[in-house]
Amino acid sequence: MKNLLIYLNPIKSFENPTVKFWQHETPILAKIQIDNSLELGWKKEDIVLVTNFDYEYKGVKALVIGDENFCDIKPTATKINAIITLIEMGIINDEMFWFHDFDAFQLEPITEEELGLDNYDLGISEYGVTTYNDAHNGRLSTGSVFFNENAKDIFEYMKRITYKRVCNEEISLLMMVRTNAHHINQRMKRMDVRYNFATRKRNFDRTYEVATKPIKVIHFHPFDVRPVDDQNDNMAVCVYGKNKLNKIILSDKLIKIFKNHGLINLNSRAQ
Repeated sequence: MKNLLIYLNPIKSFENPTVKFWQHETPILAKIQIDNSLELGWKKEDIVLVTNFDYEYKGVKALVIGDENFCDIKPTATKINAIITLIEMGIINDEMFWFHDFDAFQLEPITEEELGLDNYDLGISEYGVTTYNDAHNGRLSTGSVFFNENAKDIFEYMKRITYKRVCNEEISLLMMVRTNAHHINQRMKRMDVRYNFATRKRNFDRTYEVATKPIKVIHFHPFDVRPVDDQNDNMAVCVYGKNKLNKIILSDKLIKIFKNHGLINLNSRAQ
């Protein structure tokens, strides 16, 4: 299995002054992702970092693709454009690839056997229990996706919807599921929340309850200071255990990596 990270930016840098909240933090997240992946036993050659600018850290060198892959109408859909290009380049093949956002951190080893995707072309994690209403529960997230080249037509259809409807890739995916376009409901497996335990706008304790343990991927942005649980932010909830479960979610290894990059003392109110 390959570990896929994608980040394209019109200014050709991890620094992004157009982003409201985290314009200077992505360079740190990139290093944390690589450090964490290596710590968990990923080989350097199995970490596929895709950018539109030159970058290298600890022997992991970025694969550079063209600027045309950036989705200017919905930047989060850039991952879909890039995945299609990587399939056409032959980079993504019949081997399993795991794409995840830069703020989706792996906590435990993940094996292909446990995923159970032999009869599927795509495995997409659910978001969990929301703070909106039960109708939003179980929505699919593109923040953690397992797939191979067989899913190309699904990604291409998502891309067409995104540009036609001017919506993000998750709305496009929802439209596909509702209409069963390209027989997606037979070809896609809904993955356990353990592979994408998200915090933002999620009911933390209820989502933890429905997730199979141990949690494999925690999806939270350490620089997001908006309240998550009882007015505590992401760092307080996930790192310091300031949640209704009184439970620290991050692994000791990831906490050490956060410390090495100066993040643990970021929010003094959470200590």
